[in-house]
Amino acid sequence: MIHDALSFLTGELNEYLKIKSNDPESTRIVLSNVAIRSGSDTGVGIPDNHLGISLINIEEERVLKEQRTSFTNTDGTTSHMNPELKLNLYVLISANYQDAVASGSSIDYLEGLKQLSHVISFFQARSVFTKDNSPALADLDSDIEKLVVELYSFNFEQLNNFWSVLGTPYLPSVLYKVRMISIQEKALRDTALPIEKIKIKSGGK
Repeated sequence: MIHDALSFLTGELNEYLKIKSNDPESTRIVLSNVAIRSGSDTGVGIPDNHLGISLINIEEERVLKEQRTSFTNTDGTTSHMNPELKLNLYVLISANYQDAVASGSSIDYLEGLKQLSHVISFFQARSVFTKDNSPALADLDSDIEKLVVELYSFNFEQLNNFWSVLGTPYLPSVLYKVRMISIQEKALRDTALPIEKIKIKSGGK
């Protein structure tokens, strides 16, 4: 489910970036870890001259959590299963344009900022994805009905801590909160006949 959501967003962004860059052949954004470790060294996991989309946190959505655990079947029996799990995904989009190109490193850096700006423009224009407005979402073999993408801001302390933990140089980046992935394995805890009558036995000495 999570991989379906992120693969879908990567594909939608890539198609948009191809149009904005007037280059229908090149891949502009990849689904990748921000950092990779090789022995004792940590390096950037995103290919040079690319944007990277990375999952950095998963949060349970507790406000809208389903409380019902009993479901009545068509045959009148009652099934019990755990309520579905609703998740929010925190997705970082980073611009790895660090290496110098023929025209100079500053031009390379500016190109990264340009591509990152395209990402922000894309989600400003399209923040809600459904099976009706996004055919690629309907084509997925998953139960995802809707994704809502919201801009989420680090404060400076959080930003410093995040990149320090990664152990890589800071990359220009933007963070989004993606709501909401619902996971329901539909594993029955038990099935029983419904309670139709309650008898009260009274008596005394």
